[in-house]
Amino acid sequence: MLRSKVLASFRALHRARKDVFKGDTAALEAARQRINQEFEKHKTETDPSKIEELVKVAEDTAVYVRQMVVQAQMNEAGRYELRIRKDSGVLVDNAKLKLKEPRRTRKNRTQDKR
Repeated sequence: MLRSKVLASFRALHRARKDVFKGDTAALEAARQRINQEFEKHKTETDPSKIEELVKVAEDTAVYVRQMVVQAQMNEAGRYELRIRKDSGVLVDNAKLKLKEPRRTRKNRTQDKR
């Protein structure tokens, strides 16, 4: 059961790597080496709780990479174009952020009156 979880998390990381870094051979290779290196480093782990923890980290990392990493490539005009995937957590429009006014407290009010 634990072995299948480890293998599933390994595959999930590699799938995320392939989706996120599609077309970028250097990033694909660097991510592949890092994933393999981390799994190789912990392959002799026998403590089930430690293995569960490592699987959780791998699963969280796969989700994080899919949602938070986007690729940018410079176009002919000298501007960067983002390759945003459907599963990324990045906003696709250029809507401006509305910053909230700082909340007025009694301390702020007394300072304003001075």
